[in-house]
Amino acid sequence: MTDMFTETILLASASPRRRELLESIGVPLLVASADIDESISDHVPIVERVRILADLKAHAVANALPDCPRWILGADTLVTLGGRTFGKPIDSAQARSMLMTLAGATHTVVTGLALLDSWRGTTETIVSETAVTIAVMSEAEIEFYVASGEWEGAAGGYRIQERAALFVERVDGSYSGIVGLPLREFYVILARSGYPLLGGTVGAS
Repeated sequence: MTDMFTETILLASASPRRRELLESIGVPLLVASADIDESISDHVPIVERVRILADLKAHAVANALPDCPRWILGADTLVTLGGRTFGKPIDSAQARSMLMTLAGATHTVVTGLALLDSWRGTTETIVSETAVTIAVMSEAEIEFYVASGEWEGAAGGYRIQERAALFVERVDGSYSGIVGLPLREFYVILARSGYPLLGGTVGAS
């Protein structure tokens, strides 16, 4: 059987969840952490913000590694509710505050992807938006979750693939996008970019 993914992709992210998602579908993968300034004005719409940050991450890694593979993937995830944006909490107090806000409401998880073709100097971007409804949580449940430490490094202060699943009532959109890398959108930008899929029968250029 021919491999679906034929060329190595460099993931510009230190996120083990993103790495695990790509490895689970057989992507030949290298990983490098992107060091960028993620402070973008709140006046920039969140969809554009994640798109910009994903693109900056891909280009930062390309510039730092001159011998990198042709394909470099950047990703960024933010959570939004009622006009507010939630990134990764800096400490347990902020994680607790985020959960108190998100509990009993429906928020949106927005993930941007940017695939850089370093040979051509071109980039394809795409954004996934997923609605997530979290149940009303008691103070004890919130304290339990914060004490678990799962909030660390997670946009919105929770990981749906772990204990947070106990409190998620509904997901409308991409589950993998909530984890940090929407796989359908990933496939779409590979095809758009000319990445050789299905043994080179799709997208090759």
